[in-house]
Amino acid sequence: MFNDSEANKCYSLKSLVMPEEIIDLNAITIGRQPINSSHTPREVTFNRVHSILYGDPSTKLVYDNAQKYFNKTFDQTYPHTSLKKDLFISVIQNIHPSLRLQFVVEIGSFTGNSASNIGNVLKKTYPGSFLLCIDTWLGDLNMWVNKVVWQYLSVSEDGRPTVYYQFLTNIIKQNLTKIVLPVSMTSIIGARFLQTYQFRPQVIYLDSAHEQGETLIELSLYWNLLKPGGILFGDDWIWSSVRCDVKKFTYMKNLTIQHAENTWILKKPVD
Repeated sequence: MFNDSEANKCYSLKSLVMPEEIIDLNAITIGRQPINSSHTPREVTFNRVHSILYGDPSTKLVYDNAQKYFNKTFDQTYPHTSLKKDLFISVIQNIHPSLRLQFVVEIGSFTGNSASNIGNVLKKTYPGSFLLCIDTWLGDLNMWVNKVVWQYLSVSEDGRPTVYYQFLTNIIKQNLTKIVLPVSMTSIIGARFLQTYQFRPQVIYLDSAHEQGETLIELSLYWNLLKPGGILFGDDWIWSSVRCDVKKFTYMKNLTIQHAENTWILKKPVD
């Protein structure tokens, strides 16, 4: 089936069904009307998305009450951040020449280290661009079961993770509050949100799910949202569960995987 012994171990032939056949991004709940695509902006902006989610940013910014509930201080000691500035710069140089880098989406942001690196590059080199960070800020299975990097999840006494406020603080301290926009959603809700408004990123970074099958779902959904000629890339190539999902996806889509150290990279063909 695959010219790859690891992929053969990951999937049997009967499992070759793509999540997009199960999760329809265009599905509308009863009683909810779809957004008229003619009313959506041709260019996605920070102010437009902030206004949809939280209201006019000139009146109230989502970061304004970051210290109201938990008094966090700047902290970038989280050790598992693969996406450095140099790597991000090298990746985005491969988007199609017809695309202007203006809208980037990250799925899985945690303390904001990679978001900070992306945000600083966008701020310096791509005026008018911004990063939308989609995360629940609730951690993953490994954190809850094995207590891996548990301290960074910063769970309160009543059992609620407070790492979201660490993310806000880290972004504020780097003066990126008009570049980096967080939204607390699951990756599926985030994909539906983008589809609802027909917001199409030029670059998408996946660093959310790590159990087998989870990355495949996100790959399938966000690939359909990515502009042709854009780049979808992600973290944790060293995880066999992630590799299996990326390999299955590229097999089904007839794509070539590139990878740099712990990062895998896919380029979407131009229509």
